[in-house]
Amino acid sequence: MLLPTLTRRVEHALQALDSASPIFQVLEALDPIYEQIETYLLEIAEGGGSKIQDNASSIHSQLASIPNVTKSLSARKLFREVEHLEQRISAALGEGVDEPKHIVEFLGGLDDFAEAYNIFVAHQTGINALPLLLSARRLRRSLESLRWFLEYIKVNSSSLLKHREDESEFSLILINISSLEDFAEKLAALHALYAELCYVLGVSVASHPLRIGNIQSGSLWTRLFGDTRVIGLMISLVEGSVQFLHRNYTNEGKIAAIPKKIESLDAILDFSNRLKNNGVDVAALQSSLAKSAASITDSLNTLVSNQPIVEVNGKVLSVAHELQQQLLEQIATPKISYQPPATPAPRLNPPE
Repeated sequence: MLLPTLTRRVEHALQALDSASPIFQVLEALDPIYEQIETYLLEIAEGGGSKIQDNASSIHSQLASIPNVTKSLSARKLFREVEHLEQRISAALGEGVDEPKHIVEFLGGLDDFAEAYNIFVAHQTGINALPLLLSARRLRRSLESLRWFLEYIKVNSSSLLKHREDESEFSLILINISSLEDFAEKLAALHALYAELCYVLGVSVASHPLRIGNIQSGSLWTRLFGDTRVIGLMISLVEGSVQFLHRNYTNEGKIAAIPKKIESLDAILDFSNRLKNNGVDVAALQSSLAKSAASITDSLNTLVSNQPIVEVNGKVLSVAHELQQQLLEQIATPKISYQPPATPAPRLNPPE
């Protein structure tokens, strides 16, 4: 699994845990009861005098106090919270995680706790109270292990190289990478795109090189750093290209290419206006912009023309979303409706 995808899913899992506070409030309330019973059991084990009988009575009293905790959260609400939490954790971490033990233990413990809670609420006896306490303690421990595991991943994934003050970050994820040659072509296209945009914006590539923050294969994830103005333009052009290509996704499953003309680049990506907004004298560069446009569209087409899903700086762009938007626009298109003819005004006959 690509690191940014894993990081995002870990963050979703942590958010799910944070939102499940009603469940964990019950666990926290039950934990002192468990610890107190554990203390009485140790004293019983030591034996001597009336300790056994007194501590056994104290244990029974602790078990009898559990309804004071469970009445704070109805079984129905707890089951709803458990189901919602299971769905969110499974969606975030259900596959692709290298260490699934913590996740499996937590989900299993969650089910065991919900079952024990249900049995106890239906029949509030000491016999049913003890399994509830034990399952609550196991779930609390597995929760601590899972949270530690997720925080570990989050911290380690965030300790990557950072961009400098005069740089910005460009992150790109491409899923459809079929070969080593394809992988190399995408990287070359990124470098060519950055270099051409540096030329157009008057930025020295030698002084502001495109630096590698991280590159990961399998699919392709690139995290790069470069000149802030160039990276900003680069992000907007890649996003615009993906959206154009996805809007022109054909029934045959092929994606149209961006034409290699400055007029097309202006019409599709508002290229000249983007340059003006970056302080470029477009008129002075008019003679060379045609060549730059061809190079830029080559790079953009190589990067994203065969990618049904692209993620740019955390923004996911997909063919399905574009097709859905087209459908909504078609639905919203005004229809020709029947209008009854206006009643003609009464006509006066001319005087005889």
